[in-house]
Amino acid sequence: MNEEVQNGSQECLLRASAPVFPKCEPVDRLFAVVYLLVGYGFVLLCSDVVNRPFTTAYTIFYAAVVLVYLWGKEIRPPKESWFWLAVMLAAAIPYPYWSVLPVLQFFALLAVAAYWTLCASGRLLKGGQTSQWVFFDGWNALAVVPFCNFGCQIRVLFEGGRQEDASKGKSGRFGGVFLGVLIAIPVLVVILPLLSSADDGFQRLLGSLGGYIGDHLLANLVRMLFAVPVSLYLFGLVFGGVHGRNTDRFQEEKLEEMRTYIRVVPDTAVCTVLAVVCLVYSLFMGIQGNYLFSAFAGTLPGTFTYSEYARRGFFELCQIGVWNLLLSGAAGACSRTDRRKHRGLGLLIALLSVLTLFLLGTAVSKMGMYISVYGLTVYRILPLLFMLWMGLVFVCILLRRTREFPAVRLCVLAGAAIFCLVCVCPLEYWT
Repeated sequence: MNEEVQNGSQECLLRASAPVFPKCEPVDRLFAVVYLLVGYGFVLLCSDVVNRPFTTAYTIFYAAVVLVYLWGKEIRPPKESWFWLAVMLAAAIPYPYWSVLPVLQFFALLAVAAYWTLCASGRLLKGGQTSQWVFFDGWNALAVVPFCNFGCQIRVLFEGGRQEDASKGKSGRFGGVFLGVLIAIPVLVVILPLLSSADDGFQRLLGSLGGYIGDHLLANLVRMLFAVPVSLYLFGLVFGGVHGRNTDRFQEEKLEEMRTYIRVVPDTAVCTVLAVVCLVYSLFMGIQGNYLFSAFAGTLPGTFTYSEYARRGFFELCQIGVWNLLLSGAAGACSRTDRRKHRGLGLLIALLSVLTLFLLGTAVSKMGMYISVYGLTVYRILPLLFMLWMGLVFVCILLRRTREFPAVRLCVLAGAAIFCLVCVCPLEYWT
């Protein structure tokens, strides 16, 4: 008897923990149909990437569909969502005319579009704003929310009508008709060639359509088949954001608690690692000081040419900056004591930031000498912008020693703004 009670209670808990499917309204069913077009458009976009003007038109169409759906559900997008909408449009509108890194810009556009959709529905972890949990927000937008709500479009189309029309004695007629059309298409593809071979008159009737069917209809059929899972993914993202369904897999309170679990490295070990790394950098700068800092004076060391001096060690210094950023973040996150409460740890992180800024400064000065002699090119501007952003990151790390401010949010927004400049400005025409 006790086992039956326990099993029943466990089943009740499982039912209670499962997300309840929200009540569907007519606007939900309308946009469930519209998202079939959105999914088809995305497949058409990916099958014809060379057609860049369609990328711009599709992005504007996608943004309009999301905004109209939100307004139809009486959801007011947060203020920050307009910033990410501007970033998305800045990446899409100039794309047909110029693009420095077209492949990277295309994939960045897809990521920003997913992040903006979640932001516009107000489902980011920290009150609809970009925060230190931006990685988890991005993972929510790209994977968790759309895949956890993957079947919502089907339920809205076929079950939503039954839920609303149960009192009227109606069934989901629209859903049944739509499903029947989808099933009839592949059946006709098999039957029509058999009928045309069985009758000469019918074959002549279909003869004029044969070329069109072979060239267009079959291609569109393949696109439609691929469009179904794409529309399920895209509608799952916006439906989950609108209704808050499966958007709480990551919670700020639980992430804050998780921070305490990863603080397992002794403070002495963390400080030792930072001290050793800072000592190595100091020795390197002391030994190679003439070579590193001669660019600040505008002179070439030894027998180097401008190109050799600029290229030698430039990308290595950029990689060192990235590793130092990861090391600073890991030191602050994994030490048992918070960096704000451990003076030695805070000083070592600040020292590492200062040394990194010196290394970035030497790389920028070397590239500046190279540009002053040989002029600007796209592949000289992009590293400079990247180092500018990285310098801002380490300056924020230094400033956080004396004051509290959302450094991660500032760095992410600054990086997005720099990305917009790269997309909007025709760099390849200016150089």
